[in-house]
Amino acid sequence: MRKDMQQRMMSRTYTTLILIALILGSTLGCARISELVKKGRGEDPPVPPPTRDYPGSTPVGDTSDDDNNIVKKTNYYITDCYNRYSNRIVDSHNRYLSWVKSAEQGPTGKESIVYGLYDVNGDGSDCEKAVASAKGIEPMMPELDEAADNYVVALKEVITAIRGIYQYYEQDDYKDDNFAKGKAAHAGLMDAFKKFKDVNTVFAAQVDKLEDDVAEKELARLSDDGKTYEAVVVETGIKAKKIKNLLQAKEFDQITVDDLSPLIDDFSTTVDKMKASNAKPMTSMYTNSCDSFLKASKEMMRRIRDKKPFTDFEKRQIAMGFEETIEGSPGKVIGAYNDMIRDRHFTRF
Repeated sequence: MRKDMQQRMMSRTYTTLILIALILGSTLGCARISELVKKGRGEDPPVPPPTRDYPGSTPVGDTSDDDNNIVKKTNYYITDCYNRYSNRIVDSHNRYLSWVKSAEQGPTGKESIVYGLYDVNGDGSDCEKAVASAKGIEPMMPELDEAADNYVVALKEVITAIRGIYQYYEQDDYKDDNFAKGKAAHAGLMDAFKKFKDVNTVFAAQVDKLEDDVAEKELARLSDDGKTYEAVVVETGIKAKKIKNLLQAKEFDQITVDDLSPLIDDFSTTVDKMKASNAKPMTSMYTNSCDSFLKASKEMMRRIRDKKPFTDFEKRQIAMGFEETIEGSPGKVIGAYNDMIRDRHFTRF
């Protein structure tokens, strides 16, 4: 169960990374994303419109040209690459391994249920063009740009591998050759998934680091301008992300109350500050989402504190993809975090 939980957490964490980056980008005046990636299993995630020159973007306050360029560069990477592909490919990988009993051995031909895997919209060429555009924007960021180049290579390879076998399972062709093609394709497919996972992790870390820097600069700028409410809203995102990052960095059974409790207290204090500030219109939705995230985090902390194991029923629910309904589970915390970041979209500065 722990392996399955980690795989689903990986997917949800990626979505979280995408959302927080776009929300912070809109704070700095970049193009908004009107659709969120659907979480339903089997649904194609909506593809946001390509963002090219961001004609509607307007600098906020005295934001520097460098800061605006950084946000533009980051949005090229996220909107036209990360947001289009990463979550879907991870979901495809997870779906494949949900019925293949052994990642090493592959299909045996004796499986009672065969789900196949998910297809991917696009061939990666749009991401490749976006990376070329981003690399031409100052300031130069060699590590991020290199990670993006590697991402494009692995992305195209894994899409080719998925496309090579998707229709085979979709059309039930494995019933005609006793899984011969599926068995032959397995090693190459898993190799492509592994390469993508490795570069995706590096790319995510680079973008994540940049997001944190953008958020801290925006927090400082708003504070200096005396915009207390706006500053504390940005701060809630920073503090909540620390809890999310802890779930990403450690396996669930390695997280301690001492790890989690200070982060929860810090976030709770910030939410109280936000409530005490002069709220702007359309803020109650975000405030309520912060409360829900706080509650889910406390539930998880109590489960850890009380050493309360997941029941067999809860384990089955988690295995079926319903982790967000299980009190005290990491999936419920990540789901509440995604909702919080989504609802932050409706808070206007």
